[in-house]
Amino acid sequence: MNSLLSGIKVLDFSEYIAGPYCGFLLADVGADVIKIEPPDGAEERRLGSPVRYRGNTRMSLAFNRGKKSLSVDLKSEEGRSIVHELVKTADVVVQNFVPGASDRLGIDYDTLRAINPQIIFLSSTAFGEVGPYRSRKGFDIIAHAASGIMSNYADGQAEPRGPGGLPYIDISTGIYNAFAIASALFHRLKTGEGQKIESSLFSTGMALQMIGLVNIDELDESMTSHEREVLDDLPNSHKSHTDIIDEFANARLRSEQPDTARPIEVPECSHRPTDLHVYPYYRTYRTASGYISIAALNTPQRKKLCELLALEDPFQDMSFGSISDEAYFAQKRLMLQIEESLKAESNDYWLEKLEAAGVPCGQVNYRPDMYEDPQANALGMLWQLENSDLGGYTTVGHPIRYSKTPVEPNRGAPTLGEDSRAVLLEQGYDQEQIDQWLEKGVIRVASKPDAQGTN
Repeated sequence: MNSLLSGIKVLDFSEYIAGPYCGFLLADVGADVIKIEPPDGAEERRLGSPVRYRGNTRMSLAFNRGKKSLSVDLKSEEGRSIVHELVKTADVVVQNFVPGASDRLGIDYDTLRAINPQIIFLSSTAFGEVGPYRSRKGFDIIAHAASGIMSNYADGQAEPRGPGGLPYIDISTGIYNAFAIASALFHRLKTGEGQKIESSLFSTGMALQMIGLVNIDELDESMTSHEREVLDDLPNSHKSHTDIIDEFANARLRSEQPDTARPIEVPECSHRPTDLHVYPYYRTYRTASGYISIAALNTPQRKKLCELLALEDPFQDMSFGSISDEAYFAQKRLMLQIEESLKAESNDYWLEKLEAAGVPCGQVNYRPDMYEDPQANALGMLWQLENSDLGGYTTVGHPIRYSKTPVEPNRGAPTLGEDSRAVLLEQGYDQEQIDQWLEKGVIRVASKPDAQGTN
């Protein structure tokens, strides 16, 4: 087991993704993470067939690895007393309930700080705990909409496009949460102070758009004012989502390059719209066997690409922000020529040639590809774990490599209540007390024996 956070005890009350993702990252690097779930299980256990997955789901298997499971009813006085006892020896609490829920359950920061002043308490919500939206509930798709990310894309029906299959605001928030906890632990090491940490999906969504949300006073006032007018006039104009983002892109083009007369290019795909999609050197292309992406973003790389494909581009040394109309249309033609050239050979052929020429490139991989990808395996990014009900399963490993304290596969995700008895015995409760709580429904244990004692 990795020892970076050895000796750190984390009580993880969180559900779904942003909280649990943070918890398993901490477990990967040695923290003792106890997943505290209600008797009917955390919500992520219900996002799949209970029969097929036997009380687990793909989400719970992925995001709860390395943790113990204590199933306890926080709505009961006895359940809260168990948790309060655990808090005495804990270092970190993670929860992502809606604002006010932790107060009702008796696990709010003020309550737990009174028990353990050094506790580090992470509260991860949809919109944060201050401001007019603080009481709103939300998930990844809500954060995509509210933070502005969704305004950058459209679907095939010209409507705002949701996050699709990857809830990357949830996942990014989980990573931010783990970083925040590690930072607070370092602060506590120096000062002895615990503290409350607040994160939100909304804040993460904004943080992921850092470049797009830069507004330069001197340069952007007119453009931003025009965009505001477009939005204010929607009740009258009835513009569609793609009309809006096309007009915004056009306004940015006119602002960035006031001498250009060309229209913005709207490609026939679900991502709309920027000239970047017809920029030949930063694009995905079809080959004879699949797709590859190319990113030739400096002049030497662009020259090498053209040389390899026996193509000419007299404008290849121009910076992206100063491409003239003549250069733009020439490079649009070049894009079509590159498309035709790459269709002639396979992915493997072009990857070998492009890499030898020093042109950044990569294959577009699909899910089955990842299990066999030599780089993924070389990095140890595929872990084989065990779940006591489902048996073996493969999951994505830890993304960071440490020279002194390598992260190795630990235990798989626990079944509901798998460690209830062991956690309580470790805390000092005896078998008789545990059996009484079990009979009264205060706690739940797995249907199979856990690590210490029988059920």
